[in-house]
Amino acid sequence: MDDKFVTLASLPYSQAEILRSLLESENIDCFIEDIDFLQDAMDTGVRVRILEKDARQAFPILEKMLGKVIDDHKKRENYILVPVDFSDYSLNAALVGFDIAERLNSKMVLYHSTPQPEFLTIPYSDVVVYDSALFLNYEMTEKATAKKFEAFLNKLTSAIDSERWKKAKPEYIVKIGEAEDDILSYIKIHPPKMVVMGIRGEDAKLGDLIGTTTAAVIFNTKVPVLAIPEQTTTDWLKHFKTVVYATNFESCDFIAMDRLIKLVKPFECKVICLHVNRGNNGELDEAMLEGMREALSEKYPYAAFDCRLVHSPNLPEAIDRFIQDNGIDALALTTHRRNLFTRLFNPSIARKMILHTHTPVLVFHA
Repeated sequence: MDDKFVTLASLPYSQAEILRSLLESENIDCFIEDIDFLQDAMDTGVRVRILEKDARQAFPILEKMLGKVIDDHKKRENYILVPVDFSDYSLNAALVGFDIAERLNSKMVLYHSTPQPEFLTIPYSDVVVYDSALFLNYEMTEKATAKKFEAFLNKLTSAIDSERWKKAKPEYIVKIGEAEDDILSYIKIHPPKMVVMGIRGEDAKLGDLIGTTTAAVIFNTKVPVLAIPEQTTTDWLKHFKTVVYATNFESCDFIAMDRLIKLVKPFECKVICLHVNRGNNGELDEAMLEGMREALSEKYPYAAFDCRLVHSPNLPEAIDRFIQDNGIDALALTTHRRNLFTRLFNPSIARKMILHTHTPVLVFHA
């Protein structure tokens, strides 16, 4: 059994070389194996293979390299991260993410975490008794994941011109672990320009409107996250013209608008600052909104934006109706408005709304 090799992770070649040097510095034998999911379409991924007996020692090294231990502040790197679980949600997210990466002249990285086998849950300090059945399960999981990934890539590339795909040279990472923890850890050490992911995943429950992994990424990272519903059109970016931000006249809303305007500047879209008056002093709200419009006009003379006021006792329904009536392409929220985010995605409210069927949600830190 000691002579049997297993895959530690599938990584871009540059990262695989780094991992190999780290492993070899710890006297762990390994080699890099080419992998070609799509002939002439994706040649930037390789497998890092190690002996079974070295698995317990090797996994902490992999986790550290991908960000689970290092916690330094890092400048954002020029890539778009697209976590995938092979669902239709993540397929739409990958298509949108590819277009965004292309527009920003950035790289796209597809990231998938496969649930870890039981032997990896044993504390590293304990003695591990190797069970051949566990490693057989590991091998079967690896093969099943590769098959799913190949099918996913076939769907993805069939919707993208082959020349565009080859020119973009997307990268991918496939590893064992828990998706939520792994994505956050990777972002911490390799912060992307943006995370684009499905608003739900294949394991979402019937009543869920947002997946637990997506919610965890949104609320635990300072990187902008674009959550893509399943029914978002695959050419969404071509028609991305307006984004609406709901304001409540809090002091941080000016900071949020500042960051939002800068964030969407490369896409040349219009930003609408929306306030919902729920029966309070409408004249005061109008005056505050006009003051915000003047301040933003002075600071951003180049930006296309507007400030709008609507009257409704029901905030979520008012936002949804405004999105429908005005052809809004995305809803922008900040992480400090957790209460608003929770209310918008409450199942009892969503049954009366159609927002969640097609409108992407852009969440950013402010």
